[in-house]
Amino acid sequence: MIYTKYIATERLIHDTSPQNTYRNSAYTSVTGGGGNSKPLFFATDAFENRRQRAQFGQFLRNLGLIQPGDWVLTTHVGGDLYRSLDLMLEITENAGATSLAAGHLMPTARVVQLLQDFHINVLTGDGSQIVQVVHFISSLRTGRDKISLEKLIYTSESLTPVQKSYIRGVLGAVKICSILGSAEAGPYGASSPDLTQDDPSTSYTDFILDTRTTLIEVFPLSFSDAGGGCPSPLGPGKTGLIAQTSLARLRNPLVRYVTGDIGSIQPLPAQAHALIPKSERAHMRVLRLHGRDACSSFTWDGEYIELDKLAAMLARADLGILQWQVVLDRMMPSNETSLEIRLLCVRAEEENHGAEKAVAAHIRNFFTSTL
Repeated sequence: MIYTKYIATERLIHDTSPQNTYRNSAYTSVTGGGGNSKPLFFATDAFENRRQRAQFGQFLRNLGLIQPGDWVLTTHVGGDLYRSLDLMLEITENAGATSLAAGHLMPTARVVQLLQDFHINVLTGDGSQIVQVVHFISSLRTGRDKISLEKLIYTSESLTPVQKSYIRGVLGAVKICSILGSAEAGPYGASSPDLTQDDPSTSYTDFILDTRTTLIEVFPLSFSDAGGGCPSPLGPGKTGLIAQTSLARLRNPLVRYVTGDIGSIQPLPAQAHALIPKSERAHMRVLRLHGRDACSSFTWDGEYIELDKLAAMLARADLGILQWQVVLDRMMPSNETSLEIRLLCVRAEEENHGAEKAVAAHIRNFFTSTL
């Protein structure tokens, strides 16, 4: 059976009896849960988590994504129960890098100054954070010659072909890479132009997986876990819904977890064979990721917003919303993501600006409460 509900997790969190080992020696992490005011909580065995991070760091080193001598600066989120910052610090250190924790609250100007002061050659962050830093660099009148970035590693949200072109226009021949992971499963995939194709005309990203730590199955797009049994997985090359089983997190297992993503399993490309140690190649596969199922969610500012939660919030009778539309766009010239909510609301004979402000505040809180 494929589990996408969190009823069991919530029950285990609130069970404080000594017999409940779910709460013992746990590594805790949360995910925004798509605009839900209460983030989704996950508890992993702390020792398994450390081993997984060490294994993934070695995986990045085997792929050549991170190498000894690299200096990495990360702008990921830390605190408020989010663990992206310590995750990226630990796996890059395990890969052999020297890692600096900028965090998401550090002003962009300070981040860029650190790039200069410490001769940083690798910058990592959410896709939108990467774009913001690069845009700031493009505005510099002096000091750009002191920035020596060789690799960018983005997470959480994909970079569009336009954004990648803009980044290369500012930084030159920089390698744009990515790491794939989640609060549920931890890190499990990596992408690099040295290993997989980087065709700007495609709408997908290829991530290399280690089949010893993660099992990916692909199910028909028509599949629903609401009942009716589980169909047989599709064969290699067939596109469908992705279900993930973690082979690294065993105490509180993640089994056939429907990620909400669409993709397919592909063989390891020929260009990767020359770069990956022969002893490792047999365990490597490619996950071709097309993105989230647009019928159930969309991405904004590095977070997945679930449409059913948004629709339920906008359907509240006291808000008086008759129709609504979500418009996703890019702001120029920075290419930062923008989100516009268009509403048709019930109006009294006289304008009620207080009610309008209340509705706007409620919607704003929905979208920002987990960012």
